[in-house]
Amino acid sequence: MDMAAWPSIREFVIPVACIVVAAGLGGLLELFMQRRIATSNFVRRRAWMVVLIDALDAGLLFWATALGVHVALAVSTLPENVRRILDQSLLVLVCASVTVIAARFVGGGVRRLSRGPGQQIASGTLFASVSQGLVVVLGVLFTLSALGIAVTPLLTALGVGGLAVALALQPPLANLFSGLQLVASRQIRPGDYIALPSGQEGFVEDINWRSISIRESTNNLVVVPNLVLAQEIFINYRLPEPRVAVRVPLRVAYGSDLDFVEKLALEAVSMVGDDIHVQAASREAFVRVQEFADTTVNLSVGFFVKRAIDQERAKSEFLRCLYQLMRRHDVASPIGNPVLPNGRALAGRA
Repeated sequence: MDMAAWPSIREFVIPVACIVVAAGLGGLLELFMQRRIATSNFVRRRAWMVVLIDALDAGLLFWATALGVHVALAVSTLPENVRRILDQSLLVLVCASVTVIAARFVGGGVRRLSRGPGQQIASGTLFASVSQGLVVVLGVLFTLSALGIAVTPLLTALGVGGLAVALALQPPLANLFSGLQLVASRQIRPGDYIALPSGQEGFVEDINWRSISIRESTNNLVVVPNLVLAQEIFINYRLPEPRVAVRVPLRVAYGSDLDFVEKLALEAVSMVGDDIHVQAASREAFVRVQEFADTTVNLSVGFFVKRAIDQERAKSEFLRCLYQLMRRHDVASPIGNPVLPNGRALAGRA
């Protein structure tokens, strides 16, 4: 082997070896963290450590490789200006990776708080997006400062141009602040069952910076911009408590025994309770006289169910049970007295 070529080969091999060794150690450390540390009971019992390990995914490998590249540049014989450019590029990449991992950690922590007991944060997605955006902005400012770029004049320029940017981004910003207002007021939260003026209703799946996703009972997803919902009158069936009242109208002919009709209705409600979980049917179910119409006395039967989504099913089961009681007591008749919602006649007892 030509000994004259050895210095040039050595200058190439040593930097490459530094990078390979550092990357290998980083990979082993990453593997050890995922296989041993992440699966230990000590970590699983601490939510913030779980979030941190999830955020560090591939971060240790990258940082170890970056350290190897830095050492390789230090021992290399590259020109000074080239090494300076490469060092600055490496610094930017490291700062970017730290920013990404910090944003993951903050966003994951916010989402975990939104799913925890008591829901300390009402909407994880919305606040996670905002907090991650703030972390990214701080990371960019820190990177510019590390590169020797004055941040204060840049902030001044951004402040002057912020008005123009705000005007250009008025719809997205309006949706963002409307979403923050809805969440901060706790008027709506993921898991709530709401009804919109347009007729759609369902469970709130998510609240992000732009819109609110609502899953209907048909398993369709309705997406409503935050600004639209903030300006609409909507019903939240979960506030102030999840249970809701179900009202079923009944019509009975004049001369019917209202006491007997009430007895049948309350008995039908108690039968529904075993299937739909009607709450306190014997104590809170009621029958009210609404009005005297031209040919009928209009009544209303009311009872409570645990969830708003059970309203239609509870109403259907109530009518089914009422019909069974009618047949059991032999009070049905093709002509004559109490009239049900479908127009069929019911004979009352005197």
